[in-house]
Amino acid sequence: MTAVQPPHTSRVPRDFYEDLIRASQGPQAGFLSERERWLRALPVEAREELLFEFEMLLRGVERYVHLHDGVIDTQDQPLVTRDFREELKDVRATLSQAIRLARHLLDPDSTQKLQFRRYVETQLADDRMRRSRIEGELVQETPQESLFVLRQSFESLRNLIDHLLQLPVCGFSLFNDVGNLVLREIVLNRFFRPFRLNEFRLEYDRLRSVRLLTLLSTVPAETRPLFTTAYLGLFRLLHYLAYVSQDAQGPIPRRVRVLLGLVRSEALSLVGFLKNELAPKAGPKPLQAACLRIARDIARETDRVSRDILVELDRDRAAAARASYAFTQLFQTQVVTLTEALSPGAASGEAPFEQLASSTEAAERLRKDLWVFSQLCRAAEGHLRNDDVVAAEAVISSIVAFLGYFQDGSYQLLRYVDYEAFDRFSALLTELPWPPEGPAVRTRLIEDLRGFSMVLENTFAAVSRRAQLRGFTFDRADAELLRDRFLAATR
Repeated sequence: MTAVQPPHTSRVPRDFYEDLIRASQGPQAGFLSERERWLRALPVEAREELLFEFEMLLRGVERYVHLHDGVIDTQDQPLVTRDFREELKDVRATLSQAIRLARHLLDPDSTQKLQFRRYVETQLADDRMRRSRIEGELVQETPQESLFVLRQSFESLRNLIDHLLQLPVCGFSLFNDVGNLVLREIVLNRFFRPFRLNEFRLEYDRLRSVRLLTLLSTVPAETRPLFTTAYLGLFRLLHYLAYVSQDAQGPIPRRVRVLLGLVRSEALSLVGFLKNELAPKAGPKPLQAACLRIARDIARETDRVSRDILVELDRDRAAAARASYAFTQLFQTQVVTLTEALSPGAASGEAPFEQLASSTEAAERLRKDLWVFSQLCRAAEGHLRNDDVVAAEAVISSIVAFLGYFQDGSYQLLRYVDYEAFDRFSALLTELPWPPEGPAVRTRLIEDLRGFSMVLENTFAAVSRRAQLRGFTFDRADAELLRDRFLAATR
């Protein structure tokens, strides 16, 4: 047997997407890390999707009250002579949905405590204590407090809008002032401030496509973040549109106008990124030309949809569905075009986007990799129990190598709630002393391997129950080949 490099000197891979996303967050990264811890502990079903919708609405309102970013400026009537009653109703409806989502995201225990504290503080007669209460609200020390304050502010603004809608005319200056009040509450919020252009969130900004993840792992390191950002931007727009399509059936909620304004605005921002940041650094000229062509097509089609469809939202009930369909086709086509530019033939055949975004393929890949991961951990645990340190060292080196493969692919296909256990195990490999001298150290390592193996096996079972895999038998022979490939690399 050839000598194996000790695990603590091996490359323990980092999550590329986490590095990219953290870098995109700038000075907010510390607050957002605390928010992630809060979200992982929140006992609310589908919490990541609720948070995405909540922040999407905040972003939508932020863009909608800027007239040049919404659907408002597609109308011909001069702003100074228009009645903005309908636009105020749109903002009110969006705030109402955000309030409902905030209530879901605040678990009952936190809500009761915060409401009771608010009630007690309002009974204070001392001016100094009242001032202290107000200042305490502005500090927003926890995500729960931050969300509670934002919800209370939105409820007050909604009440204000209700009274303003009773006026005979709601002019431009009134709408603008209300918009500034809404923006101030959003921007001053500490933990739920809307993301900026090309800023992403670990909670919901992941590429869950086996083929795209595999493709991006082959892109040069200097341009990989740029192409990843382009893909994340396109898939975020498609995520927005899923809400528009859902709400465009039957009576159209007013927030759909806000969401379409957000899609229009974010699409044009993505055009700027493609033209000014990605294309100049994309690499060979054909790839640069493809990026510029994608930017041109998005700009041209967005302008057409705005000019021909969004202007009909007030008069044609089907306009929202048509706009959603047109935007969806546009962004799906650009995902395919970008993929073909990076790797000709990678997105060929019928329904190329559906192949790239196949949830069945993603589930199959994740299931196989989880099985291999658990097999490697069980093997290392067994060797350690038998005091075969040399064999255990070889398997742990295989685990380190497999972790790099897993991070670039299947890790991105996990649910957000599962990341913590995998991150802990990755940190364990980084800190692992080798050889594990002494019974205490060895016993702890055995228990860590056993515990993580159980996590892997439970996750494997959960993935196997997914609807996408119904009728698909687990290919154990193929999984064994993958396992043996990593074991052989350390022999």
